[in-house]
Amino acid sequence: MSKIDVKVIIKNNDEVSEEKYMALKNNQKIEYLEKEFKTSLFLKDIVKIKRENADYLFMMEFIPNKETKGSCKLKKENITIDLEILTDYIIIEENVIIIKYKVLTTQQDVLFKLEM
Repeated sequence: MSKIDVKVIIKNNDEVSEEKYMALKNNQKIEYLEKEFKTSLFLKDIVKIKRENADYLFMMEFIPNKETKGSCKLKKENITIDLEILTDYIIIEENVIIIKYKVLTTQQDVLFKLEM
């Protein structure tokens, strides 16, 4: 795995966050520590994001123009909340990854952009 600098931009409804991180990257995975969350982006046949800390585990899968299932596990309570996700599009290029999706369960429109 190689170390790279990344900039992550997340637009969630009308809120925008932009942060820079040191990440580890190989052909099919990018990992970085985002505040208290360890975030892993899997770039295999199906694009997945995993975000985890001591209290939560979020798992989401993205397939363009399809509804997929995700989950949010509350670790202390041992409760898993199912999420329905509709992916608008995914762009994977040499220096950028963009995922536009909607969490149907909460009606959140999200644009995730990772620049390398």
